[in-house]
Amino acid sequence: MTRNQTVEINHLTVLQIQYLTELEQLEKGRGTIGAVAAKCGVKHPTVSRFFKSCIEKGYLTESLEFTDKGKKMLRWHQKVQKDVREYLERSGITEGIDDVLKGMIENIDYRRLEELTKSHMRINKEIRMQKEQNQIRNIEELVEYGNHPVVISILQTDGSRRSMAENGFEPLGIVKRNKRGCYLELTIREMHAVSRINGKQMKGHLTCLKYLQGDMYKIADVKNGRIKIPLNACVFQNFDHGTLRGNLLITVSSSVGEAHMPESTARLIFKL
Repeated sequence: MTRNQTVEINHLTVLQIQYLTELEQLEKGRGTIGAVAAKCGVKHPTVSRFFKSCIEKGYLTESLEFTDKGKKMLRWHQKVQKDVREYLERSGITEGIDDVLKGMIENIDYRRLEELTKSHMRINKEIRMQKEQNQIRNIEELVEYGNHPVVISILQTDGSRRSMAENGFEPLGIVKRNKRGCYLELTIREMHAVSRINGKQMKGHLTCLKYLQGDMYKIADVKNGRIKIPLNACVFQNFDHGTLRGNLLITVSSSVGEAHMPESTARLIFKL
């Protein structure tokens, strides 16, 4: 952060939430800013500039005490962070959870995060009846009309670790049901890699995604950086308090730099 940059208080980074959390626990006085910086592993000026912005916006007093407005702001951010972490844990994401949490907190609108964590998805009551039967029929009919955000994980086919293909997608997908049908929408993002030849950074993107439906791979529809996959191509299992886990085998091709990467097969997982 440069000296001329301002801090956007209504969308704090994970580190900024940590600055305020550490500040709240300290006895205020000389050396407070330095103590916060040391605990968070950053430089003194970085914390100082952030606290100055908080003072200007009425979240802190000149003596670095929290105002009522500041306490409410911090509690709200802490709650969102806690809820997102719990959601990720319930979704079975354990490896690299801190990185996923950081990416979601800092890159996804908080209103969407709140919508995501308050209810994994609003699903018709019929789903609870099917829970007792331990089977899923007509998944499209169980999903309410509208857009429902879901966290996406892309693992190696055996589920043992994350697939490199995950880097090619935004962490949040959307299950959509409208007049045109019911489908999962993924957003493509730029991929980064280091050349093994010269060590240079390379950029690339996904070029093709195929999904397994029945015993046949089908090419997914790609338009304006988004991929649509019919929801009925996914296998749903593992009921848990009215929630479902979607599972789909995919094959991804991408290009990084001037090289075309070979197809890799992975397992896409999301939880409703």
